[in-house]
Amino acid sequence: MGMKTTSKTFVVLLAILIGFCSCKKQEENGIIAKMEGEEISIEEIDMLIKNSLYEYLFAIYDVRRIALNELINNKLMAKEAKAHKIDADSVTSLKLNEMKRRITKEQYIADNSLKSGVVDEKNPFKLIPLDTPEGQRVLEESYVKFLKHTLVKELQAKYKVSVLLAPPQTPKLDLRGITSYKRGNLQSQHSVTIVSDFDCPVCQSKEPVLRQIFKKYEDKVRFEYAHLSSSINKSILLSECAARQGKFWEAHELLFQKRESDFPKIENLISDLNLNKTACEACMQSENVAGEINASMERLRVLGITVTPTIIINNRVYYGEISEEVMGQFIEKSLK
Repeated sequence: MGMKTTSKTFVVLLAILIGFCSCKKQEENGIIAKMEGEEISIEEIDMLIKNSLYEYLFAIYDVRRIALNELINNKLMAKEAKAHKIDADSVTSLKLNEMKRRITKEQYIADNSLKSGVVDEKNPFKLIPLDTPEGQRVLEESYVKFLKHTLVKELQAKYKVSVLLAPPQTPKLDLRGITSYKRGNLQSQHSVTIVSDFDCPVCQSKEPVLRQIFKKYEDKVRFEYAHLSSSINKSILLSECAARQGKFWEAHELLFQKRESDFPKIENLISDLNLNKTACEACMQSENVAGEINASMERLRVLGITVTPTIIINNRVYYGEISEEVMGQFIEKSLK
């Protein structure tokens, strides 16, 4: 009786194992389901959820990147502490004091054009005068952050740190048929395309960061701007019509600076941009212009781009943090 039970158990386990191996083999071949003989592949699922999928992959990458940076920094400080025969906290304080003598706060202010005031990261559109307590607080925080960042960079060079962690690579997009405006190094094979909306609050908050990215890489990278919105707004129309008078980027800067798109304000903006008022107003009412804008935005939606801001680097969607440091690292890797 015991032998028969053992045999039956073995047969059941063998059947489960064969079934598992069969499913495993099919999954490895990319087949994850069947329906009346029709196969469903993992690629089909990934295409349906590709945006969410890459957001998760970039989130994992970000967590790893932050942890890696912290680990590297700790190891660098430990090496410096050992070289100076003091503890890590003391060597950090020592190095920062040395850097303060080398790069004074006055020099930091001059190099970063901060004499007119500083900007708090939490409220990037408010300029805080330096002669106020809040201005001094924000200045000190940004100064110390800059010193620490510079210190880490110098130690990484000293100890020949090489970071091999790479972000996930998204599918390459065909951006033909999308209207965009270009600046920077127009001959560069490397591009940063910003899909944005002047009236989008998140786009407005990220504009100062993107402006700094442009200043840093304008000699190496071709920067492009493309519109995307649920419907055509007057800010988009104004910028398009300014472009027809050769002033897209002037309109771009002004619209993000003023963050106003009510129709009564548009007339003032036309004047501020020194546009031909009659031609601009006719352009803004043109069905052909509106049709071109809609066609371009629909092309973006077909590619799966539905939110603003979306950053596309070398025709691949970037899902990482929109910050000068993280985007800068990504662009640097792309340039290599």
